[in-house]
Amino acid sequence: MNSHLHHQSQSQGNRPLKPRKKRLARDQLNLLETSFNANQKLKAEHKTELARQLGVPPKQVAIWYQNRRARHKNDAIEHDYMNIQLELGNVLAENIRLEKQVSMLKFELNKVQQMILFGPTSSAATHPSVSGSSDEQANSSSPGNMICNWGDAGNDDIFPVEELYTCLIGSDTQLWPLN
Repeated sequence: MNSHLHHQSQSQGNRPLKPRKKRLARDQLNLLETSFNANQKLKAEHKTELARQLGVPPKQVAIWYQNRRARHKNDAIEHDYMNIQLELGNVLAENIRLEKQVSMLKFELNKVQQMILFGPTSSAATHPSVSGSSDEQANSSSPGNMICNWGDAGNDDIFPVEELYTCLIGSDTQLWPLN
């Protein structure tokens, strides 16, 4: 075992290894952190001054700065990753909400289409007739330009499709732009 310890203290060529550097004290770390926060790039004059103040070789100060910049970069990447994950969660939740809304709107559209085709009741005697309200609108196939005539039991009320839709969903929002 003694030869094992002797072997560890020497490198190839029987030269002694350099002694391990001591860890920096808390006040030394605070000084380095303060200096790093002020300027992440280390200039030669500043490196020499810091090394003198800390009582360590300038190379140790340079290595500490290099390691600190690497840690800072990793922290920034981790922070960005967390922000992206949060944004992804928000986007996925919005996507689910929009898919539900699309499904609801498809259902309501189907309900309106059924009402247009078969009238407000399912009886065969009440079928709507769909026509344009003018020659200009007759050339347009836009649902907003269609007028439905509900001929149920002699009642000849005429409803634009948008009004019918609004009545069905109970909303004040506009489905199609009015011309």
